[in-house]
Amino acid sequence: MPNRRWLDILRDALAGCAGLALLQSLADFAELPMTGVPFVCSMILVIATPDSDAARPRNVVVGHLLAALSGCAAALLIVSSWWALPVAIGLAMFAMQATRTLHPPAGLTAAIATTQDVSWEFILSPVLTGALLLVFLCFFYFRSIGHRWPQSWF
Repeated sequence: MPNRRWLDILRDALAGCAGLALLQSLADFAELPMTGVPFVCSMILVIATPDSDAARPRNVVVGHLLAALSGCAAALLIVSSWWALPVAIGLAMFAMQATRTLHPPAGLTAAIATTQDVSWEFILSPVLTGALLLVFLCFFYFRSIGHRWPQSWF
């Protein structure tokens, strides 16, 4: 019989795959943009290290929101300059650390906001919608396997 740890790792990997496929399907159905990269990293972080501070629902949602705001603000204030990206990342890091909502994958959200042609709507969709769905999916996944997640919502 295979080692139990390996079965848990395989189960978690399949859950991450299924969760991201569901996020993508819901985005396609609602005709919403799906910025997958930050959510891919968030899904890996939450499923692989569910007890870490960075994996708390508050960190996932608020971290992505602050990063999206930072990215959109930097893109607006520093138009067509390579400085927009590093300023957005710096602002996002400052905001997440100041609010104790550090979520490293959210840095990619700030990067997307400065390197892609996004509007302020980007903050609500796909960022807020995607982060909330990700938390919702992870909550039900962990409950289905008997793991209490999150340990703390805030």
